Amino acid sequence: MKKLNALILILFLTTIINHTFAQVNTPYMHHKEFQAAESNKLFLRFENLNFVKNNEYSGEFSKGATWIGYIASPKLVYYPSSNFRIEAGVRLQKYSGREDFTETEPIFSAIYKPSDKIEFIMGSLNQNNNHNLSEPMFEPERYFMETAENGFQFLYNAPKLQFQTWINWEKFILENDPFQERFTFGLSGNWQVNQSSKTKLSIPLEVIFTHRGGEIDSSEGSVQTVGNYGSGLVLKKNISNSKITSWHVKAMGYFFSDNSSEKDYLFDKGHAFFPQVGITTKKSKLNLGYWNAYHFASSRGSKLFQSIAIDTPGYFEERRELATLNYYHEHKIASGIHFGGKLDVYYDLKNSSENWAAAIYLRINGDFFLKKVKWNR
Repeated sequence: MKKLNALILILFLTTIINHTFAQVNTPYMHHKEFQAAESNKLFLRFENLNFVKNNEYSGEFSKGATWIGYIASPKLVYYPSSNFRIEAGVRLQKYSGREDFTETEPIFSAIYKPSDKIEFIMGSLNQNNNHNLSEPMFEPERYFMETAENGFQFLYNAPKLQFQTWINWEKFILENDPFQERFTFGLSGNWQVNQSSKTKLSIPLEVIFTHRGGEIDSSEGSVQTVGNYGSGLVLKKNISNSKITSWHVKAMGYFFSDNSSEKDYLFDKGHAFFPQVGITTKKSKLNLGYWNAYHFASSRGSKLFQSIAIDTPGYFEERRELATLNYYHEHKIASGIHFGGKLDVYYDLKNSSENWAAAIYLRINGDFFLKKVKWNR
C-alpha cells in the first residue's frame, strides 16, 4: 500500500505539469527582495503557506505523522528610505481539526540594506529555504512545527560568494528565571570557485551551534553546547536546448561535536558522508543520495539521519546507512502564487525498511500598495 500511494503521488505530480513554471525552489520562500524604489511607500503584504504532509515512517528513529494546516502572516511593510524597510504584523499558525490557533505571535523586522551585496535584519528573520541548510543539519518541518525565528541576521550576496549568519534567540531569561536561555547560531554559504556559465564548481558550508545555559537564571540544568558542521564540493553542469536544464554531483561531509559540561548524547563526536546526484528541469528537481554516518547526531537536523533514535530513548546504531530520493515540483498559478508537491523516500539499508513522506503545498505572497507616507522623525 505504501508503494502504491507513492506511485499515485508521482503520477499526480507529473499530470499537473505545464509550461508556466517559475524557478523551482522549496516551499519555504516568503522573504521579499528589497525594493529601493519603494521609498516612502506603505504596503499591506500577505504571506501564506498551506500544507499537507504525510510521513509514513517505520522503525526506531522517527514516528509517522500527518501535518495539515496553514501559516498566514499579514503585515504592514514600509520603506522610510531607499535602504531601510520596516515590517510589522502577526504570524498565525493553524492545524486543521483544532479549534484554536496553535501559535499566534507578533512579527517585527527592521531591515537595513547599505549596499547591493549586504543586508542586516533585526527582529523576525528571513527563513527562506531554511537558510539553505540540508536535512541532516536542519529538519525542514521545523518551519511549520515551531514559532518564527527572531534575533539578528547578516546576509551577503555577490556573484562569487553568498553567505548568511544568524542568531535565533529561542528562550530569553531574566534574573532568577527557573529555566535556561536557549539560542541557535548558524552560518551557511557558498563559494563559487569558477565563473563559467556552463560548468560550475562550488564549495558549500553549513554550521550550526545550539546553546542552552545562562548565568542569571535559577535553573540547575547543565550547560549544553552542540556543534554541527558540513562542507564539500558541488559540480553543476547547465544544459542548453534540453528538457533537463542542469545536472549536478554533490559530495558533503558532516561532523558532530558535543562540548557540553554534561553530555546529553550517547557519544560526543561523530561524522557522516553524503554523496548525491541530481537533475533539474523547468518543472521539477530530482535528487538521489547515499547517507553513511558513524555516531552522528544533530540538535536541529532530521531524526532519520541521526545515529541516535530521538523517539526511542536509549536506542542507537553505530553506523547508519540510507538510500535517499527527493523529488520536488512547483507550478506557478499566478504572480506570487505557487502550487507544489514533494516526495521523499529514505530506505534504511541496514534494517531493510522503507520510510517515505509525501506533501502538497500552496504558497501565496502578495503586496498591496496602500499610500505614500513621508517619514518624519
